[in-house]
Amino acid sequence: MISVYENKNECCGCTACKFICPVDAIEMIADKEGFLYPTIDQTICIECKKCQDICAFKNGYSTEDNFAEPLVFAARHKNENVLLSSTSGGAFTAISDYVFTKGGVIFGAAFDDNFNVTHQIAEDTEMRERLKGSKYVQSDLKKVYLEVKKSLSDNKLVLFTGTPCQNAGLRAFLLEESVENLILCDLVCHGAPSPLMWREHLEYIAKKTNQEVLAFSFRDKKIGWRGANTTVDFTGKTVSNNEIVNVYSKLYFSQTMTRPSCHNCKYTNTRRPSDITIADFWGIEDCMPDFDDNKGTSLILVNTVKGKWILNSIKEELSLRESCLEDCVKKQTQLQAPPLPAPYRQEFWCDYEKHGYGYISKKYGGNNVKVHLKNRVRAVLITFGLLGVIKKIRAGN
Repeated sequence: MISVYENKNECCGCTACKFICPVDAIEMIADKEGFLYPTIDQTICIECKKCQDICAFKNGYSTEDNFAEPLVFAARHKNENVLLSSTSGGAFTAISDYVFTKGGVIFGAAFDDNFNVTHQIAEDTEMRERLKGSKYVQSDLKKVYLEVKKSLSDNKLVLFTGTPCQNAGLRAFLLEESVENLILCDLVCHGAPSPLMWREHLEYIAKKTNQEVLAFSFRDKKIGWRGANTTVDFTGKTVSNNEIVNVYSKLYFSQTMTRPSCHNCKYTNTRRPSDITIADFWGIEDCMPDFDDNKGTSLILVNTVKGKWILNSIKEELSLRESCLEDCVKKQTQLQAPPLPAPYRQEFWCDYEKHGYGYISKKYGGNNVKVHLKNRVRAVLITFGLLGVIKKIRAGN
């Protein structure tokens, strides 16, 4: 008997092992935390060990095409509408628009009709809009690696966007396939949260509000780019940043529901497994205050010659400013080291198993009377312009 992995912190769920299996003996099965893991049907396994050999997470990934150090840029899309509809500075839109002009296709994470986060293909700008925006849930790749391979064999230009482990897994899966037309684009990831917790959160909102969720945004920019401005649309109204809506974000940032492998991430450095890396340029207000307008700025790391070619192809669509690793790494901890798990992670999952999502929303997600009261007092202070005065008094002390 063989196994693809020994410990769960050694499997990122990229699906490369599943699709390299010559006898289709591997299925991706969700564990009790909702994360997908490869499970081998030992009755048909021929023990060729291709599933083990292909694992980029365990065996490492190639950076032989990378520059000695990535080229670093701050970027904002020149189109105001694109900028405001993007999570950060609109770099993804600029890259994907170029791919479409060449008759290419895009693969990225999107909500399906039931708000599950899955990797999907986009063949035009209308379909691409579903791929825009942050989704703080680990996406289900389904058969996307096979679809990418098919598109490449059809001689199409392909842009694949995803977490660095998904990019590394795809590159490993393609083996010796021609990747001349493949553009790999990874995101600076802060850990992959549980799809199970995401489903629980949606059901929790619906139960508490007695309304159906029609749209969900993890990073709404109506009140500015900075901060986790969570917005939910219901019939006839929009709710932002209230105690119920914000539970999931609090759990996400607490690192209680992140996939175990994220705390053993191999890609939290500046040697990326992609041609180009995009993220929010946190800290732009310190290193380039004249470039910052709080409408969103993209951080772009150009890792390869192909990535440089892409940037040159889209530079007319962007306001670009050259930067350096020293500036961008300061507030991008996921370019330095993996996130640490919450010290109470095991307790969190035990509590969920015993008591359900409502219980952990109060204990770990801040949805309790004390937090509600604190938020109401804060709202009153803001209304009467007293919050800034209190902060100055505290600073003076």
